Amino acid sequence: MILVALFWLLIFNQQRLEWTVNAVYSYGWAVPFLAGFLFWERWRRRPLPGEPLKPALAIAIAAVLLIAYLPTRVIQEANPDWVKINWGLTGLTAGVSLVALAAIGGVRYSAYFAFPILFCFTALPWPVWMETYLIQELMRGNASICAEILTMCGIPALAEGNLIQIANHRVNVEEACSGIRSLQTAFMMSLFLGEFHRLSIVRRAALMLASFGVAFLVNLLRTLLLTYLTGQGTADKWHDTVGTVGMLICLATLWGISEWIRPKGADDSNSAASKEPWRVAFPIWFVVAGCVWLASAEAVTHGWYIYHEKQLPPPKQWHVAFPREAQNYREGKFPDRTLALLKFNRGGTADWIAEAGYHFQMYYLDWDPGRVSKFLSSSHYPTVCMPATGLTLVKEMGVWDCKLGELQVPFATYIFDERGRDVYVFHAIIEDRPLRPGEHFSYRQVTSEERYDSVRRGERNLGQHVIGIALRGASSEEDARELVVRVLKNVIRPGAGPGT
Repeated sequence: MILVALFWLLIFNQQRLEWTVNAVYSYGWAVPFLAGFLFWERWRRRPLPGEPLKPALAIAIAAVLLIAYLPTRVIQEANPDWVKINWGLTGLTAGVSLVALAAIGGVRYSAYFAFPILFCFTALPWPVWMETYLIQELMRGNASICAEILTMCGIPALAEGNLIQIANHRVNVEEACSGIRSLQTAFMMSLFLGEFHRLSIVRRAALMLASFGVAFLVNLLRTLLLTYLTGQGTADKWHDTVGTVGMLICLATLWGISEWIRPKGADDSNSAASKEPWRVAFPIWFVVAGCVWLASAEAVTHGWYIYHEKQLPPPKQWHVAFPREAQNYREGKFPDRTLALLKFNRGGTADWIAEAGYHFQMYYLDWDPGRVSKFLSSSHYPTVCMPATGLTLVKEMGVWDCKLGELQVPFATYIFDERGRDVYVFHAIIEDRPLRPGEHFSYRQVTSEERYDSVRRGERNLGQHVIGIALRGASSEEDARELVVRVLKNVIRPGAGPGT
């Protein structure tokens, strides 16, 4: 089992990036330990092994899965946020684990241990489309229900997208309050408790459904309390504490439900299994070769990117200088929770009245080269963030390459509605590398082809820069673009900025 343990160690080491920088998946740190506990519980009750898988077949299947690790790992290194690849890597590891168990006691013996192994998938990110849909729907639903409850309680409140307006205060039902974090944690715990109590399929399904309801209800109460505290001016002070208490209540409620529905029976451990003769999954030569292969795959992966990174010319230096002399100029401040989530090295936000009386709002974020730079820079984008301010997406207008001298800014462009008024939104991620002749640098890496191109070029750990603009008052898309070019020619300047 040394080979299997090393394989899982590599997978968990790669996933810790997600668990560290993405608060939604911070519960992932607990999953390996919970999975290990569930495996041990199954091991105590294991049945007698049957006819093992033929050694040649077991070695052949395991070898194919191990060989597939190298190209998959190379792709994952440049795309740590690619859900398909992360699921693929974990699938390879789960496959080797199941084959090893089949080599010990046969297919049915392997299937007996399948749940603890597959439970590790709960630590992986959900597909982006599913997560985005749930975030938006939960935030809107949460805000709408809270506004209705507050109004019925004599506190006039109005929901606008993800915002709750009460008196002179606006409460933002952000992602953390949407229920998505509690939902995914509760979903994971419902699976764990269902396995721990050895519930039937029907009872496990009921516990999973209960996890969705409990998570949403707890977050609804959390939002109501934070809305009340906002009126008292103490919401920021109590925000994290209320969130932690809410999570504990959610998990305790799930535990209580699982205790209520679990069958009251005797321990079903199989004492005969403890007397079985021990069998090895793979011969020692294959275990040694597999461990060497995994270590070599890591070395080859890093060697590929180190070689290409040395070929890159120094990035062009530029910085953002807000027009402090502009009409109605006002600098903003990022909330502490935003700083904690995005972990950028430099950044700023400001709004002012530009020419022709247009309201120009802009922010920029810089990440120095590092393992998490690309992951963090692409973790938030307008279709998720803008609705949190009460805007409704009307149209995505594609990519617009805004040329500012030698700098090309690949803006993704959108139109949002704000109470019947168009808001033109521009969002770009810029990497620290020059564009190649004839290359069209599109916004984010959303297609498989773009992701594979990064692998072929050996690009990872590059510095990242985000520019976001919201423009109000423009009469058309062309009008908005022309104004953005004129403003940015004065705002984005060559050379390193102060504090760089």
